[in-house]
Amino acid sequence: MTKAKYQTPEYLAAYKGLRAAQRRGEILWCVEKVCKMESRAIYPTDKAHVAHDPTGQFILGASHESCNTSEGATRGNRMRRNARNWEL
Repeated sequence: MTKAKYQTPEYLAAYKGLRAAQRRGEILWCVEKVCKMESRAIYPTDKAHVAHDPTGQFILGASHESCNTSEGATRGNRMRRNARNWEL
């Protein structure tokens, strides 16, 4: 099941805009705080995601697929680690 944050009108518009820009051949820029790639440039042939802020409420812009999934994994791991510490 898709999370609600991926079904908002704002997200869907950002997603469509990102894909349209890539189809037009535009170079986008990775907005993630930590970019894992050699350059922040996102070329039309690169896989890109729509990035959210850490709360998941606000759209930041385009990011490399690997940068976005890495940021989410880092945040999720931190939350799970903190939850485990409370259980001890």
